[in-house]
Amino acid sequence: MKTFIITGIQMRNKGAQAMFLSLSYSLKSIYGECEVIGFSDKYDDPEQYTFTLLPYDDFTRPMLKYDLCRVPFLVKILSSIVGRLRKSDKWRDKITEMRNALQRADAIFDASGYTLGSGWPKQSGRMLLDTIKIARRFKKKIILMPQSFGPFDWGDKDDSNFIDEIKKELTYPLRIYAREREGYECLTSIGLRNVQLSADMVIREKIFPSVGQVCSDYRDERGNYPTQNSVGFIINKNIFRFGDPSSIIDLYAKMLQKLLDNGEKVYVLNTSTADTDLVEKILSKVKIGPKAHVISGEFSSPELIEIIARFKYVVASRYHSVVFAYRSGVPAVVLGWASKYSDLTALFQQQDYVFDIRDSDTVRILEGVDKMRMNYEDEAKRIKRNLENVQATSVVEQAVRVLDEPGLSAGVAHYQIASPRGNGQAKLRTH
Repeated sequence: MKTFIITGIQMRNKGAQAMFLSLSYSLKSIYGECEVIGFSDKYDDPEQYTFTLLPYDDFTRPMLKYDLCRVPFLVKILSSIVGRLRKSDKWRDKITEMRNALQRADAIFDASGYTLGSGWPKQSGRMLLDTIKIARRFKKKIILMPQSFGPFDWGDKDDSNFIDEIKKELTYPLRIYAREREGYECLTSIGLRNVQLSADMVIREKIFPSVGQVCSDYRDERGNYPTQNSVGFIINKNIFRFGDPSSIIDLYAKMLQKLLDNGEKVYVLNTSTADTDLVEKILSKVKIGPKAHVISGEFSSPELIEIIARFKYVVASRYHSVVFAYRSGVPAVVLGWASKYSDLTALFQQQDYVFDIRDSDTVRILEGVDKMRMNYEDEAKRIKRNLENVQATSVVEQAVRVLDEPGLSAGVAHYQIASPRGNGQAKLRTH
């Protein structure tokens, strides 16, 4: 039976969770009986899931990187000390289990969303490089599944040395799938030749599990889901890293008020506890009426897909909430700050509805909300047509072919960005 390890994941971030689930269940559909183990940071109560999660964090990563687990008494002592300091026993016996998993694994797939680029500190990027070093130490094949890369301009004195380290480590994976053209160009510009372009796994793979397949103690909460043909409003606290906080709050409030003034029944979907304070600040600036509702909770990614599928369109700024929407044929007015938003919307010919959060032209953004209200049915049809093309091939199947025939240059779909309207189809080439 094949054994695969998936790294770069966490369960609290629902986009990261969705990438793990998409990859895991796609592998199982290909191999049937196979063992998939998640090396995950940030998860609560692993017993709630139907799959195996092991703690891949700033304690276990160095232990594996330097293979300190070869010294059992040292592992036991260090695990005990860390457990007492952090008041948790989640590391007990786990390092040995992780080492055993690495020894028997057929391959490692990394499903990070975005760690290696100057949008995040270098330490985030080093976590990905450490994963590659661990794969090299245990002589395991590794493939980096679709994720964002770059730019590489932290503005520090050691940038040149760090980029050299990036190039050295990223030559080891059999394949690196860049999610955006910007990332592809960043990697190839430093001389890497194992890079190919692919859309996000969650939107590209047809297979995705139901919540009952994921959660061992699932309770059906669909009675509390929003009504059909309402509008979803999904915010993102991460936006504050890229714009003026007060201006962003005012923009969100104006967009929400515009929807309510248009007579829409709106559900503010709070998918992360990190966003709770922001939701409250926005609602305090809006004239709340009977058509405004708030849904809060720790939903799994399959649940969020089901919830978002009920909306006729959404206003969203979490990347994977847009992915969840497009996967269900639901249009979106998108607030973003990076190329991943523009590339995703262009793939579905939705360029007219993506706005940079740093844009001060509030009038233009509100006009986009009005335009969506008038055209959402046509946009939904356009999204569904393009979704068929996006899902015509599977990046997981292509990655598996690379594993099985490492000498073969496996094909990958390269997405040509269609004109804003064109023939209503995103073109697809497979090499």
